[in-house]
Order: sequence, then C-alpha cells, then structure tokens
Amino acid sequence: MAKQTSTTSRRTARSKMDLAAPVSERVEVMEILLAESMTKRGAVRDGLPAKLAMSVNVETQVDKGEKVVCVRPRFVLSAKYDEADDEELLRIEAQFVLRYRVPSFEGLKKANIAAFGELNGLYNAWPYWREFVQSTTVRMGLPPLTVPLYRPLKAPKRPAKAPARRKRAKSSGTRVGR
Repeated sequence: MAKQTSTTSRRTARSKMDLAAPVSERVEVMEILLAESMTKRGAVRDGLPAKLAMSVNVETQVDKGEKVVCVRPRFVLSAKYDEADDEELLRIEAQFVLRYRVPSFEGLKKANIAAFGELNGLYNAWPYWREFVQSTTVRMGLPPLTVPLYRPLKAPKRPAKAPARRKRAKSSGTRVGR
C-alpha cells in the first residue's frame, strides 16, 4: 500500500492526546456500526496500480441529554494506475458510527470532545475499516488489500547505537563479549 503521509507534527498530536484524555478516561463504547458504504471496481489491467490514496474525515456530535458522544469517521480509499489516469481501478468508501456513553460532561469542552473523536474514535474504528477493505477487495475478485495499522504518533527517531565496548574480566583477564 502507498505510504501514508501526515502533516500533523508530534507536538500537535501530543496536544490532541492531552485534550482527548479527559474524555477517554470516562467513556464506554456502546456500539460500532457501519452506517454507509459504497464500492466500485473498474477494469483490471496488467500490473498493479501505481497510485493508492486514502483519506478520512471525522465528525463528532454530543447528546448531553442522552449522555452520548457520537463519532462518525468516513473513510475513502481509491486506486489508479497512474497519476494522469482519471479511471479508478478501485474505490471503497465507508462511514462508521461509534456511540460512547459518557456519565458526565462536567469540565469537558468542545475541544476535548473534538480531539477525542479525531484520535480515539478513529483508533476504535480503524480495525473495522481494515477488515472492510480486505474482505471487500477479495469479494471484488482482487488480491486482498491490507490497510496499515493506525499510528496516531510517529515513533521518535532513535540515535544510532555506538559500537559496544569489549569488557575485560577483572580476575581472569579473559575477554567478555567477543
């Protein structure tokens, strides 16, 4: 699958996690549903498509009377043979609805709820999206397509390891760690 690119910096993602934390500490998943889907398979040519694109849009709503947060991620995946080609080999769209029970909204702001939807809601829906894409591509007569794991934060780069030094045993004079 094509490499995912992210325009969100680690600092921005971390601050979203800080905003989402007060909500995620008190919610409980009630249900996860597939609300809408659309699939389209174009003509298969020789070779694999060169252009694979995926996007997601998350909408979050609150019902304080029912004590519910509703997160609606909409996923779109498309594959083309090349950049200039208008014809799609594959298009898969799906919208899921995730409903969370919230015992109290006290102290929570709109920014907390929005960050929760963008991070936790998306994280909870991702395995359903991955399964939907894989099973749908097989049903379309295409090789199974596995969507990568969802990673809300990029792992920090580790410094290169310095070569290990050889240690000398004090009593015998033999080398350790050949």
